[in-house]
Amino acid sequence: MLDALFKPRSVAIIGASNNPLSIGHIVMQNLLDHNFKGPIYPINPKSKFIKSFRAYTSVSEIPDEVDLVNISIKNTLVPYVLEDCGKKGVKFAIVHTAGFKEVGEEGLQLERQIVEIAHKYGMRIYGPNSQGIQNSDPAISVYANFTFVPMSPGNISIVAQSGGVGETLKLHLYRIGKGIRMYSSFGNEADVSMNEIIDYYGQDEETKVIMVHIETMKDPAGFLEVASRVTQKKPILALKTGKTSEGAVAVASHTGSLMEQDTLTEVIFKKAGVLRFHSQEDMIDAAVAFANQPVPPGDRVVIVTNTGGPAIIAVDECISAGLKMAKLSAKTKNTLKKLVFQEAIVSNPVDVVATAGPEQYGGTVEALLKDPNIDSVLLVFVTAPFVDCEGIARKLGELGKTADKPIVCQVMTIEKWQEVIRLIRASGIPVYDFAETAARTLASMTQYGQIQQRPTPTFVTFRKQKKKVEVILSKHKKEFFLSQQDVYDILSAYGIPAAKTVKVTKDKDLAKVAKEVGYPLVLKVDSESIVHKSDVGGVALGIKDESVLLSVHKKMAKKFAKHKPDFILQEHLTGGKEVIMGLKGNVGLEPTVMFGLGGVFVEVLKDVEFRLAPLSEEDAIEMIQSIKGYPILKGTRGEKPVDIDAVVDMLIRLSQLGTDFPQLDEMDLNPVFVFPKGKGAAVVDARIKLKSL
Repeated sequence: MLDALFKPRSVAIIGASNNPLSIGHIVMQNLLDHNFKGPIYPINPKSKFIKSFRAYTSVSEIPDEVDLVNISIKNTLVPYVLEDCGKKGVKFAIVHTAGFKEVGEEGLQLERQIVEIAHKYGMRIYGPNSQGIQNSDPAISVYANFTFVPMSPGNISIVAQSGGVGETLKLHLYRIGKGIRMYSSFGNEADVSMNEIIDYYGQDEETKVIMVHIETMKDPAGFLEVASRVTQKKPILALKTGKTSEGAVAVASHTGSLMEQDTLTEVIFKKAGVLRFHSQEDMIDAAVAFANQPVPPGDRVVIVTNTGGPAIIAVDECISAGLKMAKLSAKTKNTLKKLVFQEAIVSNPVDVVATAGPEQYGGTVEALLKDPNIDSVLLVFVTAPFVDCEGIARKLGELGKTADKPIVCQVMTIEKWQEVIRLIRASGIPVYDFAETAARTLASMTQYGQIQQRPTPTFVTFRKQKKKVEVILSKHKKEFFLSQQDVYDILSAYGIPAAKTVKVTKDKDLAKVAKEVGYPLVLKVDSESIVHKSDVGGVALGIKDESVLLSVHKKMAKKFAKHKPDFILQEHLTGGKEVIMGLKGNVGLEPTVMFGLGGVFVEVLKDVEFRLAPLSEEDAIEMIQSIKGYPILKGTRGEKPVDIDAVVDMLIRLSQLGTDFPQLDEMDLNPVFVFPKGKGAAVVDARIKLKSL
């Protein structure tokens, strides 16, 4: 538990100073300015008093127990003061000091040393190179942090890897009059981890929404486990920076090359139910709504406006964000027709016109909130100078305090009517400058509602010949591309259907094997040094008879002589839609599964989806339906739908194969031919690359 960190009964400041430009001075001032409820003990061997407080030469001199220390002294002195802290029984040490692993190997060794010292005494290290923590609970009110944004109570908790990003989030919330619950910027994460902090926030009843900023994920498996639990109770909004790179590490498979630097983050967030944002502004806007508004039960939104143009923009943004325009019930329409002016439009959007006052505008919102066909309400409101704008705001405020459906609002006004914004926000209804912002916020809330309503996943375990795969892989102890025969034997062991494939090791057996496979057939070169066979002329399709086969084989044997290849013969399948499936191994996590439209253009079109194994039936179906080319598979313009059930089956089997054998580093099934509904699917080409274990 992190209670002694976020709810300390007492705080000591090692490095406290009367110098107003020192970190120790600022930490102490923040504790005082925010009325920390426990005793404060400044530590400075050169001063008798810091401000009006007696200063101690060391922690060991303090007569009482100390839960938390803040340390801001030279990095090489930190181990010595931690020994004192450990002997004193201090529970947590916030190390603000820099000069640890972020500066190189020497700093890394020093960082390991301070953690070792702390753990020797049962103490925990927060940091080093850290900003600090805050907890606005009035019973505690601890600001053990050297930053400057004033703290006030709220129900949004923040954990930020970057102190600068964290401060930006706090600053914007402060400017719109919103407080925070708890705050943390943990620095080097040498001991206390981001995952622990998220877990702690998740257990805090007063935290309604968690904002997370991530640069690097130290323990992705731990994050997945913690976030999956927390998102069942409250939303986690995440901003991941460092998404781009100049180039990925060289990979040999389509799956590997299509997995960008940021893909793993994306699949972890999806698996855990974390809402991903790509800007600080969007994340803050959503957090403000989550902090005070209920989660929508569905995706049907109604827009109420007293001005036309912005409402149309709101409609466009709602639709593009995946929301649906609600259809008003007949009862609601009748109520509104009696309520609004004759010029009003009673549909969706509901345009109450600019002359609508508190009775018309407020009454309309009240009626819409009662309509069972509506899940959320978006208000577009311009402060027309010829109506009682504050009266409208008061009415909306009354509704906002009791509404069981979310309300978000765009207000177009000037400083003259700032009281309008204050009245609306005081009720918990978030106010935005633009309709697009309000629409995107509702979309995020709706997405979280769908995450909460996700059915319990259905996991199917297929019969498989795991021992057979173990025998095949036992022959290979290092990074290696498996032979085609081994690849197809592995697929067969896991029930993944493939075109009939036979290996040919002797030229004299070519004609005999061809008769077993049957014409027309495909001839492929098989060598670990030839990865993309079709790119180099190592595949011949539609061979109709023995004479053509012998001729093509002779040319290929000559062309690839230096590789000393084997050859495989494969039945020539036609008539299916081409898709790709793949696996990419992850360090410390289950593998990533890929699905998309296949064939030679896969890296051009990049119409692919990724999910983290193991896949449930729901995961597999969602992957298939999420690609842009899904209408092609579903059947369009007279085309018959393909066998989606067969694709789901194959994806789950592939997922189980990757989970069972972590030494599978990269795997491509491309193309997979998917035949019309009920006719199944079959792998036409496949490759597997192993990694060293």
